[in-house]
Amino acid sequence: MFQLGVHAVISIIIYLISIGLSFQAVKALNVEKFLRKGRTFEAQVLLIFMAIALGYLVASFVINFIDTSIQLSNFF
Repeated sequence: MFQLGVHAVISIIIYLISIGLSFQAVKALNVEKFLRKGRTFEAQVLLIFMAIALGYLVASFVINFIDTSIQLSNFF
């Protein structure tokens, strides 16, 4: 039961870090070209959603990779 809690805490930390890193990366994009003028709030919301989506995908990959690596030790 303790391992399940530790796994959950580590997963949350990985998700938050990857969303933060992806937000920094997404800020480099110039999405204002694709939106109408005066729609800054919508542009900010779009950047946040893009960062969450990208961060979720990256974190899911990392967590799945770690879980698979740990299970690989059962092979030997």
